[in-house]
Amino acid sequence: MRLEVDRDSGVPVGTQLAWRLRAAIDRGELAPGDKLPSLRDAAAAAAVNVNTVRAAYAKLESAGVVATEQGRGTFVSRAASPGSDRRRELRDDIARLETELASLPLLPRAAADPRARGFAGARLLSVEELETVRDLLAERVDELNAARAAIVERLHGERRDAERSAVTRAPARRSSSSLAGARVRWT
Repeated sequence: MRLEVDRDSGVPVGTQLAWRLRAAIDRGELAPGDKLPSLRDAAAAAAVNVNTVRAAYAKLESAGVVATEQGRGTFVSRAASPGSDRRRELRDDIARLETELASLPLLPRAAADPRARGFAGARLLSVEELETVRDLLAERVDELNAARAAIVERLHGERRDAERSAVTRAPARRSSSSLAGARVRWT
């Protein structure tokens, strides 16, 4: 397994290392239960600091791809349960939509959608429930974007109207004929 990293890439070396290990697992080069190289061996193979390898392993562990056993090493996790990849994709979609929703300007919230009730709690949501939550969030983001666009358009229209009326109301400036060409001398 190759663990080289490209230092000229814009991607941090720890992220590259995590991607390489994840790709090796996805390709089947590392099977569930296989032991990953020790931190020092991986650091030497990738020509990086041991802490960089430790951080890459931690990323993979938090994603559930590997598991570290104290005193034994880091191992590829057992086969994931069916649908876990789909759940991960849906959770990522939901997180992205929640971030987008939080970044939108605040508007009065409509009453809670009855379809969204009953999903809160400590239990693991099913794929269907996650899809419903994702769809509801996407609908809400679309609604807020449409409302924002309408408000912005209305404000631009009001500003254009105000500018037009200001131009038509502004009196023309004229110089007084009695002072035209006169010089004022202060003493």
